Amino acid sequence: MRKELIIGLFSGLILVQIAAPLSMIVKRESVLKNGVSFRFKTAPVDPYDAFRGRYVALGVEANKAVKPQGIDLRSGQKVYVQIIVDENGYAKMSQVTTQKPKDPAFLTAKVSYLSGNNVFLNLPIDRYYMEEKAAPQAEQIYRKHSRRDKQDAYVVVKIKDGFAVIEGLYVGGQRIEEVLKQEI
Repeated sequence: MRKELIIGLFSGLILVQIAAPLSMIVKRESVLKNGVSFRFKTAPVDPYDAFRGRYVALGVEANKAVKPQGIDLRSGQKVYVQIIVDENGYAKMSQVTTQKPKDPAFLTAKVSYLSGNNVFLNLPIDRYYMEEKAAPQAEQIYRKHSRRDKQDAYVVVKIKDGFAVIEGLYVGGQRIEEVLKQEI
């Protein structure tokens, strides 16, 4: 009896270890397949994560919204941000709320800090992961295209139920992977 219990518990542990990463993959793939696309302008940041490897660090230009009247917000608080698209086709944050919106164009984020009438947000689209050897060169290319005098870098992000997945990083109108191929 004891041996069967140990085998049962061990089997359950194995299933949990397989199910957890599998559910994360399925969720991201579902968003990429069924989510709504938005383009976000970017700004540069620094690029390394000891656990997940090399990436191109992204700063999203539209990382703030107007602080809503009558709602107390604090740093680190989970919020929902409704998204609108400007006349140039780029996504902007329009309204911050603590209640999940009915409109499908929203993003789940955390409050970074408050300043005057603005809420600055930590957005879940700040890293574009790439193959280990290509990321440093991609970072250099990205920085050239996200300077103050030349800002033609953006990310295409798919969003579904407030969950965001970066579909691609673009510089000069081309995917970063294509630009890397041309430079090699």
